[in-house]
Amino acid sequence: MKAKFQITIAEPCNQNWDKMEKRTGENFCAACNKNVIDFSTHSNAEIIAVLNNRKNEICGRLSKSQLNQINYQLLLVPKNNVWMKYLGVLAIGVGLFNPTVMASPIKRPVELHQSVAPFKINDNKPLIIKSISGYVVDENKQPLVGVRVVIQNTKLFALTDKTGRYYIKLNAGFNAKNNLLSIESLRFGGTMQLNTTQEKQNDFVAERSESMIMGKMIMVKQPVKSL
Repeated sequence: MKAKFQITIAEPCNQNWDKMEKRTGENFCAACNKNVIDFSTHSNAEIIAVLNNRKNEICGRLSKSQLNQINYQLLLVPKNNVWMKYLGVLAIGVGLFNPTVMASPIKRPVELHQSVAPFKINDNKPLIIKSISGYVVDENKQPLVGVRVVIQNTKLFALTDKTGRYYIKLNAGFNAKNNLLSIESLRFGGTMQLNTTQEKQNDFVAERSESMIMGKMIMVKQPVKSL
């Protein structure tokens, strides 16, 4: 029987995250007198790297699905536990395990060119705009990557890029009554009304659709049965 590392939060914290003092990338918990890192916008590889390099206790906040994905990846660590090489593989392959969404604080470019093939709708409504574009962000204004943005009641959609930007090209048959955008994601959701008088839309602030867990995060060895 061999052992593998797993990340656990043995005693989840019940303090109110939203009422804590806001700091860059973390909140300060007055009850524990500790900083709590917001890992909800980190990739799995980044979380593992932080835990592996820190010598002090770490309090963190992340979703339950993130924790499950990380522990699944840790089961794949090579026998010699060469962490730095393995973390590099995780950084490349993280999208394979979590293709739905990642958040990353990347500066928005001045101009991007991305297109989605238009879906022709047989409707005589006049076209007001030829395309729509905008950014999808979380509650902390961080861009969400790989989120599917859909115009409801149509087959028009786009995936957000690394800056959280989406771009959907319309055509002359587009029905202006289809003016609701929605998000399709395992971790986020929400709807937003389109402004059909301009191409650039307001930021789409996504709503988190899964429960979060917070507390002291530790890496422990778990026995794994050999096949």
